[in-house]
Amino acid sequence: MKTRLGIIGCGQLSQMLGEAANRQGASVAFLCLDEIPVVQGLGPIFEASDLEAFLKACDVVTVERESIDDVILQRVRDTVGLAPRYEALVVLRERDTQKAMLDALEIPTSPWFCAANREALLESMAAAPEGSLRCKRTLGGYDGGGQWRVTSVEDSGKIPDDGFPVIAEAEIAIERELAIVVARDNGGAIMTYPMTENVMRDGILIGSLVPANVTDAMTDEATRHAHSLVNAMDYVGVLAIEFFVTEGRLIVNEIAPRVHNTGHWTIGAVGADQFTQHVVCTLGGTVREVSFSGAAAMVNLLDDKFPTTLPEAGVRSLIQTYGKGLRKGRKVGHVTLLGSNTNVVREAAQNLIDELHGAR
Repeated sequence: MKTRLGIIGCGQLSQMLGEAANRQGASVAFLCLDEIPVVQGLGPIFEASDLEAFLKACDVVTVERESIDDVILQRVRDTVGLAPRYEALVVLRERDTQKAMLDALEIPTSPWFCAANREALLESMAAAPEGSLRCKRTLGGYDGGGQWRVTSVEDSGKIPDDGFPVIAEAEIAIERELAIVVARDNGGAIMTYPMTENVMRDGILIGSLVPANVTDAMTDEATRHAHSLVNAMDYVGVLAIEFFVTEGRLIVNEIAPRVHNTGHWTIGAVGADQFTQHVVCTLGGTVREVSFSGAAAMVNLLDDKFPTTLPEAGVRSLIQTYGKGLRKGRKVGHVTLLGSNTNVVREAAQNLIDELHGAR
């Protein structure tokens, strides 16, 4: 295994990756682009202007997010190497190329088309069946941002000129939202984590519940899709797939080529959490077995809302904060709940969600 990991990004995902790397005895260097770093004390922090010095401190580089300048990614690829591979990052960071790959692999999604500008959107809307569209920027716009619900020609005016290009998805009846986290190593070995059932508010993930309320057939289908994706891209590292359940069937919403909020519950719940798994795979190690029994839940901490009480009677609570300043809608930490009884853990998680985010 290599011993020097570079991470592009200095936010909370980089923080948790850095902590995992340090636990594995690896050194870490961070390349800070446009964020306020919360990775102090975990390794040296370099600015974008110090890219060459950053690369000299690394054996391999991974990323905290998808939207990174191609010049940087290509330089990293051509020197120390990227994990996940450059090609995978480029395909998955853009929603249109991501959807096109899913279509090619015959993995179901909501019907969609890409519109380069407003005129193309209006033209496609005129030819499409009536119904609402969910328009999303092809790049960026996560946590509910950069998305617009369009039901008429007039609604298209909601999308600013700089919002294009967009993908336009047929709006569907969403029964539930699920996710699966998968890891693949350089040798092609794959490990999946138990599926999560996600709790959303206004397009923002506020909680994940494990085990998810799914059938064995759904789990098998999600696992097949995960294997198909990572094998098709010769992917190395951790990847998360978000699903919608509609009319009792799974369709893919989005893919994140990195560690993901839906996998935060794995810290303290399984032997090799998603961050440890990603570090080991990117450094060239063998993917590790996932061992999980009982139940877990993760609840995000947003704004300045923190729990006044924590569950007792068979539920263990782990609180992690990221050292970030408070801002409306900003994720500043999370709480993981662990226990042996699924119903007890779910009830505790729901009570915490109601307190922090309001009852639904």
